[in-house]
Formats: sequence, C-alpha cells, structure tokens
Amino acid sequence: MTPRFRFFNKTDDSSEVKITSDQLQTPNNVLISEAISLIGTIESRSIEALRSDLSSIREAVAKSLRTIEKLANDLEREKIKVEEAKFESIVEISKRTVVSSLRRESSIELPSPVSYAEAMKFKQRLEAITNRFREVSTSHNRVFNVFIKKYAGKLKGEFETLSTLSKEVNSILAEFDDKQRPFLYCTERLNMLSDRINSIEIDEKRIENTRKEVIQLEKRLQESNNRMLTLENSAEFHEAARIGKEIKQVEHEELEAQKQLLDLFSPISRAFTKYSYGITKQTSERLKVLAEEPWNIFSETEIAPYLDILAEIQKALFNEKIRLKDATKVERHLDNLIKTLPDFKGKFETRHQYLKTLYQTREAKFGSRPLELKEEIKSTTHDIGDQKIRLHHLEKQIEEKKLQHSSLRNESQECLFRIFGKRYELAA
Repeated sequence: MTPRFRFFNKTDDSSEVKITSDQLQTPNNVLISEAISLIGTIESRSIEALRSDLSSIREAVAKSLRTIEKLANDLEREKIKVEEAKFESIVEISKRTVVSSLRRESSIELPSPVSYAEAMKFKQRLEAITNRFREVSTSHNRVFNVFIKKYAGKLKGEFETLSTLSKEVNSILAEFDDKQRPFLYCTERLNMLSDRINSIEIDEKRIENTRKEVIQLEKRLQESNNRMLTLENSAEFHEAARIGKEIKQVEHEELEAQKQLLDLFSPISRAFTKYSYGITKQTSERLKVLAEEPWNIFSETEIAPYLDILAEIQKALFNEKIRLKDATKVERHLDNLIKTLPDFKGKFETRHQYLKTLYQTREAKFGSRPLELKEEIKSTTHDIGDQKIRLHHLEKQIEEKKLQHSSLRNESQECLFRIFGKRYELAA
C-alpha cells in the first residue's frame, strides 16, 4: 500500500500558521530587517520539513521507477506468443515501443527537492512521467491486456503507485503554499515598509538640501539688491539716469520725425503708384523705401538717387505721362520735398550722432552693470520661486508617504502577530 506523507496537519479552517512565542526568543522591539530574518527562519524550517517529506516520496518514486525499468528489461527478453502470425509483427513493434517508453521515463533523473524551486521541478517531472505512462498504457491497451498480461498487472500497479505519489506531492505543495501565504504576505509588507522608510529618508534629505538652496538664493538676492541700492544711490547712477532720460527724449524726437516724414510723403502716394509701372528693379526698391520708410534714405551716403526719382515723377506729371486730378498740387509738393529732404538728412544725421554720443557716454560711465544686476535679481527671484514650489511638492509628497508608512507599519505588526502570536513594535 502506498505510504502517505503529510507536511502539515490540518487542525482548523484557518490558513495561517502561528509560531508560539517560546519558539523564537526575541524582544518586543525589533528592526524590520530582524523581523524579515525571523520570518526567514520559519520559512527555512518549513522548507526543511518540505524537503524531508518530498525526499521520502522521491525515494519511493525512484524505487518504483527501478521496478518499472526491471520489468521493461524482462519484457524485452520475453518472447510473446501470438496465435495468428499476421499479428506477430504488430505486437512486436508495440512491445518495443512500450519497452522504449518505459526505459526512457524510468531513467529520467529526479530533482532533489532541497529548495522550493527544486520541489516544483520534482512535482512537474513526476507529473510528466505519470502522464507519459498513462499515455503508453492507453495507446497500447490491447497489448497490455492480451499479449503481456504477465507484466500488465505489475506495471499498472507501479503506474498507480506513481500516480498516487504525484497526487501526494501536489497535495503537499498546495498545502505548503497555503501555509506559506501569510509568511509571503508579511515579508512583502515588511519590504514595502522598508522601501517606504528609505524613500522618506531620501525625500527628507532632498527637503533639507532644497531649504539650504533657498537660503543661499535668498542671501544672493539680498546681496544683489544691496548692490543695486548702492548703485542707485551713486552719483554715476544719477548721471546715467539723466543720460537715459535724454536718450529717451532723443529717441522720441526720432519717432516724431519719422511720422512727420510719412505725413510729407503721404500726399504723393498715388503718384508713386502710377510711376511704379515699367521701372527697373532697383528703382522699384528705392520707390518702396520712399513710400514706406523714407527715413531709411538718410542711412545711405547719398540721397541723390532718391531725389532723382522724385524729380522724375515731377517731370512725368508735368509732361502728363502720369495723370492725376490734382497733378499741379502734387508737383508743388514734390518740389518742396526735393528742397527740404537735404535739410531733413542733416537733422537725422545730427540726431543719430548725438544718440551715439549719449550711448557711448553712458557706457563709459556705467557700462552694463545696472542691466546685469537687474537680470541677476530677476533670475534669482525666479529660482527662489521654483525651489519653493519644489519644496512644497516634496513636503506634500513626504506627508503622503508618512501616511502610507503608518498604514504599512500597522499591517506589518498585525501580520507578525498572526504568525508569532506576539506583539512586536517595528523600528527602522
């Protein structure tokens, strides 16, 4: 009769395993690593018990396989009597197939269940062997029942033994998994708790560094503001400010002069349009400057080419090559422009030269220090804002993680109690 191997004895419907407090003498306060180690100790004992039970089954399986191998050898030597000659070849082929399958499966190496992984391999290997023997006996059922009755009973007995042992292994491992579930769950909680603590410590370090960074930035900002205040109270700064106001005034005058020029050229815009047909590309580009940005003609060395265009338009009006309703009035306006543009050029050049002198004077007295300081203050203020936002996010994040830590800690302590029957206070 096939022996029964039991790893755990079922005493109730609970799947949890309690370890009495005298099995592991530990203080009430334990580190997370110590708690994991305690569970590991219990798991090691469980694995050792599993190894012991499965080793016994492995021996029984090996014994059965040796018996099957011996039967296969005996069967190979046996001369099977077949009443009808026409079936002799078929029976012989079936016999060889059966012998070959029995030998192959009985010679397969069985893993030694020294660990859970090896125990699973042993289970799978035994299932494969049992299934293969079942297939052989089914596919060659007639040979077994008719021609090799002498061996059929013994082989089927061994097959049944292996099947029973396979079921026993499945039962032991299923029960082992069920009993191990609280250990695995508790270890998972403890590892998650440890990870959460490490994560909180990293965030706390980040918060500390961010606060230091904010302090440094605020110190830098204060220094920049002090330098700016000193700068603004200096005589050079007041002089630079005065020059700056003067620059703005001259720039305003420049804009007004540009508007005045546009107003002067506006009345002859229709003449420009009429004249624009059939002219060269260069003349067309100059005509566009006169119509849209006439002040740009003063940036060139000579304005004569532009005056020539105005004179040509005036001549075209006089000769009626260009026809306008108020041609006479436009002619007079063109004549006035031709006379006044040189004076405008002089004023533009004088103003530009004066602006250049003002810029150079301000640069010589003060350089770009005020602008650099303003940019530094602006940049530092922006960096402080970014770091404070980051600090807020980190503080909120660490608050959430501490709530998770509290929950994980309670869960871990509770699962330790369910395993050991003893209340532990966990510490990092």
